[in-house]
Amino acid sequence: MPAAETSDGKLRSWVFAGLLGLGALAGLSLMPRVVGGGSPFEGKPAPDAVFSVAANGDPGARMQIEQLKGHPVVLDFWATWCGPCAAQAPILDRIARRYEKQGLIVLGVNAHDPPARAKSYAEKKGLSYPIVIDAGQEAAQAYDVTNLPSLVVIDREGKVVRYLTGLVDEASLDEIIAATL
Repeated sequence: MPAAETSDGKLRSWVFAGLLGLGALAGLSLMPRVVGGGSPFEGKPAPDAVFSVAANGDPGARMQIEQLKGHPVVLDFWATWCGPCAAQAPILDRIARRYEKQGLIVLGVNAHDPPARAKSYAEKKGLSYPIVIDAGQEAAQAYDVTNLPSLVVIDREGKVVRYLTGLVDEASLDEIIAATL
């Protein structure tokens, strides 16, 4: 019996250690972080894209990145099923409201949900910035978006200033936007 108890104890220890390790990895993946500086887009002209408006604008209207030159722009690539996207949406809304008078345009770019679902989500969250649809994921491909959320900060001249992936804390994003204005 003592050998079995020792074996069971070791197994429990290994299971506990494994779960602890997985929990740590999951925690790290959800921690606020800013990833930038290594993107091939930074310092280069932003790829152009055209979106249809789903919420917070004229329904069916089109918005084109090229036509937004003269304004700093934040593209927020997101989806309704993305937990970190849900956590970041209120941050982006506060940033959009805070810098609206300085010309900042925040676009919530959804490439994964039907327009009606994206609109309903924005209404439930109380988001004020335009929610646009990336039909066919053309913009997501042009910006090489592989993780959600992904933020692209574009300056007034139409150049990518920062490319950020994962949940970005408000203070870090505020600092980036303030420097871009």
